Amino acid sequence: MLESPASTGKAHVPTATSTGLSRWLVIVLTFLAVLLDGFDTASLGLAVPSLAKDWALSPAAFAAPLIATNAGVVLGYMICGRLSVRIGLRRMLLAGVVAFALGSALTALSAGIPFMTVARFVTGAGLGAVLPAAISLATAGRDGGQRERIAVFVTMGLSGGSLAAGLSGGNLIANLGWQSIFWLGAALPVILLPIMWFGIGDADAPKPSAGAGQETVRSLFRRGFGLSTALLWLFAFLIFATFYAFSSWLPTLLTNFGLSVSMAPLGAAALGIGGIVGALLLMVFSVRFKTSRMLVVAAALAIAFLLMIALGHPGQWQLLLLFAGVGMGLATSMVGQAAVAVSVYPASSRTSGVAWAAALGRLGSIAGPAVGGILLATGQSPQTIVLAVCIPVVLAVVVMTLLSRRLARPAAEDGVGPIRLPG
Repeated sequence: MLESPASTGKAHVPTATSTGLSRWLVIVLTFLAVLLDGFDTASLGLAVPSLAKDWALSPAAFAAPLIATNAGVVLGYMICGRLSVRIGLRRMLLAGVVAFALGSALTALSAGIPFMTVARFVTGAGLGAVLPAAISLATAGRDGGQRERIAVFVTMGLSGGSLAAGLSGGNLIANLGWQSIFWLGAALPVILLPIMWFGIGDADAPKPSAGAGQETVRSLFRRGFGLSTALLWLFAFLIFATFYAFSSWLPTLLTNFGLSVSMAPLGAAALGIGGIVGALLLMVFSVRFKTSRMLVVAAALAIAFLLMIALGHPGQWQLLLLFAGVGMGLATSMVGQAAVAVSVYPASSRTSGVAWAAALGRLGSIAGPAVGGILLATGQSPQTIVLAVCIPVVLAVVVMTLLSRRLARPAAEDGVGPIRLPG
C-alpha cells in the first residue's frame, strides 16, 4: 500500500493498476523520445566524414561540436532533477524534446565550427533532459523487478536511435547532403510532440511532495548509498567514455580500416544492433540474475571483441560484426547502469539518481571523443586506438565487480540494512 506524501515525505507515484493501459502508452512514448535522443546523438558522428570533405577540414577539427554535444547533455542531466520538481516530469520531458529538435535544426543551418558548436550544445542540453525524465515517468508505480526491466526497455531507445541513424544516415547524406540527417532529427520530434502532449497526462507523472526539492545529489550519499554511488558513477564514466569515443569517431575510424565513406556509417548501425541485442538479453536474464553481475559479463565481452578487432585481421563485414559485439557489451553496460540506479535509490531520489549517474557518464562521453580525436590527429593506427580503448573497459569490469559485491552485503555506512538489487 502506498502511503500519502504528507506522512512519508516521499514523492507520490501513480500505481500501475490505477492508471491501466495509459501506463503502457507512457512507456511506449518515453521509449520513442529516447529513441530520437539516440538518433540525434549519433547523427554528428555520421556526418563528420562528409562535413570534413565539404568544409575542407580534418575530421579531428569537429572535436569541438562533438564535445559540446556531450557538455550540453551533462548540463541537462545535472539540472533535470531539480527542474522536474518545479515544472513536473511531463513538462521536463516535453521541454527536452523541443530543445533538441531546435538544436538539430540549428545544426543543419551551420556554416562553420563555432556556430555548430553552439548549436550542438543546445541540442545536448535537450537530450540530457529527456532520459532521466523518461525513465522516471515510465517506471513510476512499478515494483523493483518491473522497474529494472522497464528502465532497460526505455534506455534501449538509445541503441534503437543509433541503429536507425546508421541505417538511414549513409543514404541520406549521400543523396541529400549532410544537412539532411539533422533536418530529419528536427522533424521527427516535432511529429512526436503532439502525440506526447495528449498521450502523457499529468496524472501519469509522479507528484513530488513539498520537500522533494531537497532530494538532490546530497541524498545519493546518505542512508548508506555513498560508496555505491561513487562506484556507480565511476563505472558510468568509464563505459560512456568508451562508447561515445566509438559513437563519435567510428565512421572515421572505419575509413582508416579501409571501409568506403558510404559504407562507414554502417558502423553506427552495428553498434545499435549490438546494443539492442544486449539490452534484450539483459531484460530476459534480469529475471534470474542480478543486473550488476550481468554488467561485469557484458563489459568483459566488449573487451574480447575489442581484442579480436585490434589483434586480428578481420574483413569489412567481419569488422562490422565485431563492432556489433562491442556495441552489445558497451551499450548493455550503459543501459544496465541506469537500471542499477533505478533499483538502488528510493522513489524520492530516483530521478536525481538516474540523472547524476548519467551525468557522470556523460562527463566520460566528453573525455572519450576528446581522447579519440587526439589519437586520430596524432596519426595512430586504428588497431592502436582500439587497443587503447580496452584500458577503461578493463577498469570498468573491476569497478562493477566491487559494486556488485557491495550491493550483495549490508552497507557499511550508517549501519543500514542490505542494499540489494531485485531479481
